[in-house]
Order: sequence, then structure tokens, then C-alpha cells
Amino acid sequence: MIDCTGTYFIKDDRLFPVGVVEVLTTDAILIYEVLRVMDSVGLFLEEHYARLVHSAQLAGIPLAMTETDFAREIRNLVQANDLAVGNIKVLIQYGDGKQAAFFYFIPHVYPAAEAYLYGVKTDCMLAERVLPKAKTVQQSLRNTANQAIQEHQLFEVILVNVEKQVLEGSRTNLFFVKGDRFYTPRSEFVLSGITRQKVLECLGELNFSCVEQTIPMDTLADYDAAFLTGTSTKVLPIASIGEQKFDPMNQAVRALMKAYDEKMMTYIQNALRKGV
Repeated sequence: MIDCTGTYFIKDDRLFPVGVVEVLTTDAILIYEVLRVMDSVGLFLEEHYARLVHSAQLAGIPLAMTETDFAREIRNLVQANDLAVGNIKVLIQYGDGKQAAFFYFIPHVYPAAEAYLYGVKTDCMLAERVLPKAKTVQQSLRNTANQAIQEHQLFEVILVNVEKQVLEGSRTNLFFVKGDRFYTPRSEFVLSGITRQKVLECLGELNFSCVEQTIPMDTLADYDAAFLTGTSTKVLPIASIGEQKFDPMNQAVRALMKAYDEKMMTYIQNALRKGV
């Protein structure tokens, strides 16, 4: 069942009121994207569409949607709901040779200002994604993560594989900092988010180096700082992973946070100037 907010959602180019319940068949393959809307602009549409195409290829779905279709549906949804801020989910359902495309606003929680100042509490959970490079719905993993977050009053749980290597958050990507160098788990083992991609761009523009490498749990004390990246979180400092503490005021992380916010604003300004 689709969990919509706002007034309308879109299914296959048609607007429906959110009160119309759409039941998704349990045997369908589901791939999705979640993107952020600011100032009525969908952020980084091109990258989100490219990743949707990649997920479809990995899942064996012949995606029946162009980048122009994708951008148009985002604009139509924003205009129909008259919402300037929020998160949109794009869900592709494929089964029995049939495909359906849903666009809808979803509930969102953006971190409070204090979280960006003081960092957030996280802990580890033994779990990893199936087919991590494709953004497929894995409800069991999400339910287990949400339960751990609620029970232990965490902001996020960090997924750890059987080799005791940290991978990513249940809905975020993960970075560490030592000195002036950044580190992140290897991209082939994680769901590389669009925010992660933009953070890597920012690091290059700031002349910081970033190394993709395996990060064992027993090496976390070697790092000065850590942070999460994601659609809703942006660049969010971590105060702790379990008992291990990190510096949320790390100056390299602060510079990155500023650069990422500037990149978002530049994208929005360019989109508004083009009338997108």
C-alpha cells in the first residue's frame, strides 16, 4: 500500500486523490527513488533518473520512462500538491510483464538544527542489503532497522556484514574523517546515494582526498569524525556509533557541510532561472 502525503499522487501519468488506495501486488519487483523538493524544485533530477535506470537494469526491468517523462511528472506532482518542500518517492512496479509508475509525496523528517551542531547517536546492526547497487524495496530490512532505532533511541543504525565491516546506514551513506582525509566504504558494497555522489564532488572541489576502502568495526577509534549523507539528512555529523565517540565540530566536515548546501542552492537557482 502506498503511504502518501499531500493531496494527489500520480500513477502512469494520471493524477489521483491520495484517498484512492492502490494495493501493490506482493509478487512484483519494486524499485524506487526518493528525491528532495526545495523551493518547488526537485533536486538533482538527472542523477536520480540515471540511478533509477541503473536499478531497473540490475533488477531486470525494462524501464518505460524517459528522463523527460521523469522530470515532467515531478513538476506536475509539485504543482498539483502546491508543496514547495518535501520528499517525493518514485516507485516502479513490475510483474507479469506489466509496469506501473507511481510518483507521490511521502512523510519526511528532517534533522533539527541541534543535530547538525552536536551530531546524532547511531549504533551497529548485523545486516546488509541484497543487490546493494539497486534501489529495490527490502521491507524486512527496513522494519528491523526501524525497530532497532526506536528501541535504542537512535537516529540511524549502521549496517555491518558478517566480516564485521561497516557498510552504510539503513537509509544513509557513511563517511569517516582522519586528519584532512575522508574515507567511505567501497561503493560496490553499498547503495551509493545521490547525496553521496554530490559529497564526493564537493570533496574534490574543496581539494580533500577521499579513499574508498574496507572499514572494519575494530578500527572506528582511528577516526576523528564521522557523518551520514542522505536525501533528508544532507551532511549530518555523527556524535557516536555505539560507545565510540566522534567530533561533530570537525572543521573539515563543517567545510563540507557548507559546500554541499551551496551546491544545492546553485542547483535550485539554475532550475528556477530555466523555469524547470
